[in-house]
Amino acid sequence: MWWLGGGCLLLVVIVGVAGAFGLVSLVNNFQHGGFACLPSDFPQYSGATVASENNFVGTGVAQGDTHECTMTLESNDDVSAVTSFYTSHLNSGDWTITGNDPTTGQIQFQRVSRPATVGVINLLGRGQHTEIQVKLDS
Repeated sequence: MWWLGGGCLLLVVIVGVAGAFGLVSLVNNFQHGGFACLPSDFPQYSGATVASENNFVGTGVAQGDTHECTMTLESNDDVSAVTSFYTSHLNSGDWTITGNDPTTGQIQFQRVSRPATVGVINLLGRGQHTEIQVKLDS
């Protein structure tokens, strides 16, 4: 009887530790954009963490699209470093910049292979901290 009770207790402890490890990994993966609604080839700013995400499917998005992804990321880098990254990376690969206003911190872009996929990035400087707001209609 004691062996059975000890075995059950050990099993409960192992399941608890494994569950806690899985939950911590899931939260960490989400914070670093692992479950982002943005396409996998969209430029990801290194070290930025996900503050919020909204994934919308339906009407009310850009004409010809049915999906809207809105993400807010946070970086400990200043706004000039983040702006430089997105300016260079959104003008390469399957992405191109269609508008850039440095005074407001807004960058408009679209996918080269599907011009109906459009988006905008708003960069908000908070001293050495930058908030990155990305909206993509696809």
